[in-house]
Amino acid sequence: MKKILIFAVVLSLLAPAAVFAATEFSLGGYIKLDTFWDSTDNGKNINGAVPRNNDPSNHHGNFRMTAQGSRFNFTIKGPDVLGAKLTGFIEMDFDSCTDVGSVSNAPGGASASNNYVPRLRHAMFRMNWPGETELIFGQYWSMFCDWFPEVAEDGPFQVTGVPTARLPQIRFTQGFACDWKVAGLIGEPNNDAAFFSGNPYNTTVNNGNSTETPQIQGQLKYAHDWWGKAAFYGNPIPFTASITAGWQRNMTRFASGQTLVFSNLATTNTAQWANTYVSPWMVQGSFFIPVIPTHSNDLAGTAHLLVQPWIGQGVNAFGMAGDSCNVFKLNTIHGSTWQTYDAELLKRFGLMAEAQYYFTNQWYINAAYAITAAFNYHEPWSAAYGTVAGAVGQVRSMQQVDATLWYQPVKALKFGLQYSYAHCEYLVDAYVNGGVPQNGVAATAAQGRDRDLADEHRVEFVGFFFF
Repeated sequence: MKKILIFAVVLSLLAPAAVFAATEFSLGGYIKLDTFWDSTDNGKNINGAVPRNNDPSNHHGNFRMTAQGSRFNFTIKGPDVLGAKLTGFIEMDFDSCTDVGSVSNAPGGASASNNYVPRLRHAMFRMNWPGETELIFGQYWSMFCDWFPEVAEDGPFQVTGVPTARLPQIRFTQGFACDWKVAGLIGEPNNDAAFFSGNPYNTTVNNGNSTETPQIQGQLKYAHDWWGKAAFYGNPIPFTASITAGWQRNMTRFASGQTLVFSNLATTNTAQWANTYVSPWMVQGSFFIPVIPTHSNDLAGTAHLLVQPWIGQGVNAFGMAGDSCNVFKLNTIHGSTWQTYDAELLKRFGLMAEAQYYFTNQWYINAAYAITAAFNYHEPWSAAYGTVAGAVGQVRSMQQVDATLWYQPVKALKFGLQYSYAHCEYLVDAYVNGGVPQNGVAATAAQGRDRDLADEHRVEFVGFFFF
């Protein structure tokens, strides 16, 4: 009996060793230094709405240097299984801490030698069969995240036009008819804490944890080399077009005795809140167009155009950012001393466009523009339509422009110099430091100037060492 136990222990130790012996690991990633001067106190990634022009606390010179955008990853090659190639991918960065900045990023006390906490970005494995069949399990990019403009800041245009979302998921992709791919995804519904922020949607039960469905995404993609290729992050790719759609269902939870600030931003009343179903959804088109193509790996003299329009409601659920809240208004069901309200999601549309040109294989330039705007809403000060939750932080529209000069002498080294400008318009006028007007109280000259407008300028230098 003792010999059998010893044999079982030895087998249990040898089995993992046999598995690892058939596995190959490779390390990748980059070290990044990010240096910028900003005219506001916005966050490192410009992933918050621009502070209002009449807010002196957040409109001042802001110089930053940080290496927290550095990343490292492991690619794992496993044994073939069920006729498929098995690979895994794990990636981490150091953006877990709250970044310094206002509006969406309150100062977190992070410093160069303290508080840059490792963060899990990706942890997934995939199985690939012949015929372009792929199955993914784990945390990985959303299907809305195929295209990022090549700009200096991390998480570019996350407010205006480029979703940045990684979610635990099961994804199936199938190629067909040579140039086509269709994909479907079932994933974790977004737990964005800002999804139902604002009274009374500010508790943990009212964010993504109150979903009754997973997040569902679908995508149809077409790619064909019609007239040559152009560079995307240094890799020549052909004309590509895709359409991606996503949906999930959330429920706001019943609460009573809450204090409601009505749409005139002064009158208060006591209200109760019914369980309300809301459905965040988003549809996005993407078009990568080689304008001046190449038929080799020589990128000198080549250019591309990338265009990505989108539309949806409650779009924070799919990786957009910047608003204080996705709830647009609370509709009165019946009135009296006690009132019941339903929530509606803010509807938005947007566009991201990028043009890039290679002077040589080492020097190239790109210009990127993005916009988001709310639509189909009633002005929040109209009492006939209820109130806006978190109205002071709601963005009517935001635009951003980045112009970047890149120099990459070798694959391992890359430098960029960029100018950025962002302009924001809010749904509600506000006094300084986020205050709102009160009934019958006129604004002072300082408070009254640009109450709903915001402008931001940034000059940024970045350096990458890829390994």
